[in-house]
Amino acid sequence: MPNTASWLRAAFLGENSDRQHRVPPKTRALQIGTAAAAFGVLGAFAGIGGPQTEQPHVENAAMVRPITEAAPLQANPAPQPAAAPRPAAEPAPAAQPAPEAAPAPEAAPAPEKPVEEKPVDQIGAWINDAVHVMEQNGVPREQIDADAIRMIIMHESNGDPNATNNWDSNASAGTPSIGLMQTIEPTFQTYALPGHHDIYNPVDNIIAATRYAISTYGSVADVPGVSNVRAGGAYAGY
Repeated sequence: MPNTASWLRAAFLGENSDRQHRVPPKTRALQIGTAAAAFGVLGAFAGIGGPQTEQPHVENAAMVRPITEAAPLQANPAPQPAAAPRPAAEPAPAAQPAPEAAPAPEAAPAPEKPVEEKPVDQIGAWINDAVHVMEQNGVPREQIDADAIRMIIMHESNGDPNATNNWDSNASAGTPSIGLMQTIEPTFQTYALPGHHDIYNPVDNIIAATRYAISTYGSVADVPGVSNVRAGGAYAGY
């Protein structure tokens, strides 16, 4: 190798072993560059041929975990309960009809006209007293017709308790008809009630005559004269 160095020096630097002369600077620079290139080529060959001490680069292999260290397989998870169904949306409320107008209040009915009672005149008072006495003595009220009694009184005596009939057949026989309802004395005494034996007394006369009409015709309303008038006919004495 010393000989090679000397040779390279002599070739590239222009020096001989005894350095007898020097090379011009420009030439010397060219020689130095050439020498450097030559050294590089020699180094490359030397690297190829020489022993390699550096270990080749090996990529790290992927680590493989042994099967024993692998994560245990999980059993099938318990089935989760099905989610509760979502409640159905409530339907929109149906349209409500417009409220009907309240009906107009009905007019209050006109008060009923009170039944006009017949004025209680003197004749009516006598009839009422006689009816009361008869009811107390067991005469059925349905057989006593106060209107029919008034009709007989008005046709027989025109409401005069002292009226006496002296011209009919009864008068000719000596028993004239007397009082409000024109009864003869024998009939009056037969149908009079105890304590009511005065033929001229209006109440006593009504009691006896009414009881006679009920006994003979069934009721005062069935007296022929009353029935005829109510049927539109003429009154006839009883």
